[in-house]
Amino acid sequence: MTKLNFFHKGLSFKFALTITAVVAGVAFTIGAVIVTMDWKRFQRELEDRALLLAHSIAVTAPEDILRSDYWSLYKSLKNMANQAPGGMRDTRILTGMVLDPGGAILAHLRPNENPLGLRPKHSGELETRMFNSAISASVPTIIRGGIGEDGFLEGVVPIYSDEKLLGVVRIRLSYNELYLKAQRSAFVIIGLTLALVFLGSLLGALISRRITKPLTAMTEGMEAVSRGDLINISHVPATNDDELGRLATTFNKMAVELSDKKMLEEQMAVSEKLVALGRITAGVAHEVNTPLAGMMNCVDTLKKHPDDHQLLERYLPLLDKGLHRIRLIVKSLLVELRVEDATETCDPSCLDEVKELVEAEINGKGINFIWENHLDGDLQVSSNQIQQIVHNLLRNAVQVLPEGGTVSFRSFKDDNCMVFEIDDDGPGIPADHKNQLFDPFFTTRLNGTGLGLWIVYRLVESMRGMIDVESEVGHGTRFQVTLPATDGSA
Repeated sequence: MTKLNFFHKGLSFKFALTITAVVAGVAFTIGAVIVTMDWKRFQRELEDRALLLAHSIAVTAPEDILRSDYWSLYKSLKNMANQAPGGMRDTRILTGMVLDPGGAILAHLRPNENPLGLRPKHSGELETRMFNSAISASVPTIIRGGIGEDGFLEGVVPIYSDEKLLGVVRIRLSYNELYLKAQRSAFVIIGLTLALVFLGSLLGALISRRITKPLTAMTEGMEAVSRGDLINISHVPATNDDELGRLATTFNKMAVELSDKKMLEEQMAVSEKLVALGRITAGVAHEVNTPLAGMMNCVDTLKKHPDDHQLLERYLPLLDKGLHRIRLIVKSLLVELRVEDATETCDPSCLDEVKELVEAEINGKGINFIWENHLDGDLQVSSNQIQQIVHNLLRNAVQVLPEGGTVSFRSFKDDNCMVFEIDDDGPGIPADHKNQLFDPFFTTRLNGTGLGLWIVYRLVESMRGMIDVESEVGHGTRFQVTLPATDGSA
């Protein structure tokens, strides 16, 4: 879970964390190297001190040994221990002794525990091994024993007189001082490392802020683009002439171009709406002016001959027909488009009413009509709108069919949708007419109004449905209407 949360963090957080981790890694690595080097340096200093102390005894010891003046040997050891830094109280010198070639004690810093003439007491295998190494040493040697803070080392220096081995000096120093020095050095290094980590975190935050600030602005701009808001894209400041500066400059150019494109698209949309409005206005004017011109001629004639009953009987039906045509055009333009849930139900019989109307229209035209209504049960849809959609599509198909043509209707339920399919084997629709098929007043028939398919499209849209058209010149046309519908018994 933590890993996922990290990968979902922002880029500025990742940059800062990465830089901090790099600085911390480098600082801790350098600190570890310095602590290790200090440890080795302190160890060499301790070894040199042990050999130096042992040498200070070995220089004066030959004369005392030859004279068997063991008291002088003991005093030399005692003076060496007292003069050494820290003295015996800090246990820097754990012990010191002078042994003869056979390993017998000639002088010891703790004479009460180690009598003269006897070998030192060995408390374990380590002491025995160190004793054997010491009495067999022919040159100054360092012997290490024990580990940790309780560890120690010995400086062993053989005593010669005229190339004759008289004995050996053993001076044992504790590692405790070494550990204390290494500990102090480690604390200093850790403090410096933490300070570097803190400074690295600040530096990482500043760098990540500088790097991600333009990227954040670009991200917000791209989010605005994804929302379609191409006008209000934030300008990214390009202060430096580096990769980020060039990227910001390119982004700003893109933002300006997108904004200009959006404004151009809006202007084109307004122009298209004005063109569509002009086309509708022209269509309305044309459709209304045609019957209106005839009606005005009829009225002028009746004004000139008000007492002519024959003209009255002749022109009144024409006036009535023209008014009805104008009323039909206006009514078609005012088709209801409110998107709302249907509150009425439609059973298969509501479509059968349309079947009877279509059969009456094709009576005597030699057109084959195939009807397949596979709907069953009540469906909660707007029956009036359904009837108008089906009737308009079937009428269009019948009007373009030649004698002997076939039109078929099929309805069925697909999940929560009602589907209508109207097929005909008529002349088909040319490719250049398909884009205008649902435009108002677009028609290829001399007496057509061009409002039937437009009304169908708007009704289907108001019912949250879809309409698809498949057509090929010379092979007929298929309309498929899909409308959402639920079970009316629910």
